[in-house]
Amino acid sequence: MTVKLCILFFVFASCSAERKPPSPAVRKYLEEVVSIMQANSINRAAINWVDFKKNLLAEASGAKTIEQAYPAVVFAIVALGDKHSFFVPARPVKGPELPTPKQPPIYLDEPVPGDIGYIRIPWVVGSQEKLDAYITSVQAQIKERDKRELKGWLVDLRGNMGGNMWPMLVVAGPILGEDTLGYFFDSNNIKTAWRYEKGKALLDGDVQAETANYYTLKSAQPVVAVLTDTLTASSGEAVAVAFKARKHTRSFGAGTCGVSTCNSSFYLSDGSIIWLTTAVLADRRLVPYGHSIAPDEPLKPTEVVPRAVRWIREEYKAKK
Repeated sequence: MTVKLCILFFVFASCSAERKPPSPAVRKYLEEVVSIMQANSINRAAINWVDFKKNLLAEASGAKTIEQAYPAVVFAIVALGDKHSFFVPARPVKGPELPTPKQPPIYLDEPVPGDIGYIRIPWVVGSQEKLDAYITSVQAQIKERDKRELKGWLVDLRGNMGGNMWPMLVVAGPILGEDTLGYFFDSNNIKTAWRYEKGKALLDGDVQAETANYYTLKSAQPVVAVLTDTLTASSGEAVAVAFKARKHTRSFGAGTCGVSTCNSSFYLSDGSIIWLTTAVLADRRLVPYGHSIAPDEPLKPTEVVPRAVRWIREEYKAKK
């Protein structure tokens, strides 16, 4: 069984100087890697797999052990060209091939007028305990800030670099409303729907994340301004997609990172994991993405919140 997540990591290819054939064990391992990629990659139809395998074996030349082949697996992931797949080796890799990722920047909540609701939906990944705490914390903020006289909500996705999309949909659910929010389209163009219902984020009807004590807004179906920037990535982009085509909703800021796709986990024989991009995100109208999501109103950072507040007030008045 694979697990679908949207999460952003950066990987780097390596170069090898010697060109000696890899050992039989390494060759078998790399055949396993190619088999998974060829069967499941979102880009599988666009790749010449004969050349792909030849280049991968050349990259692994001289490798005698599975661990020595890890940089070649990273090379293969980069060669897929989806910019979202990544490799989690069973054992640490020595050397410069897999540098420690930089810590994401910290974004502070924006001050807003009293007639505007505000919630930042940050990135999250981790244990079930951490995901549950995330849901509890963010929904508590929504409940605390909700007032019947609000004209609308600012949903701030700036700096949300990804992680697990399902808790994010749970916390956004009270503002999104109960509905089908989007779809995954796989390499065979088969679609699976994701939606929000009563504190549950569902994939094709199966619960992916939930909270028993879900919150309902004092004023349903509010006006919503969605804020994005170039660090809104992966699961952050999934939440942005969830708001697409929603009534009384508009987005502001900068185009997203450009990995609006979905990853599935595949375990290799040595215990390593390939998180492979297997689907693109599509909105509730079945419009596919897989690229940077442009805001309805591109703005400089200093212009985003003031303009979004003005629009909420205008839209609220028009809605009435």
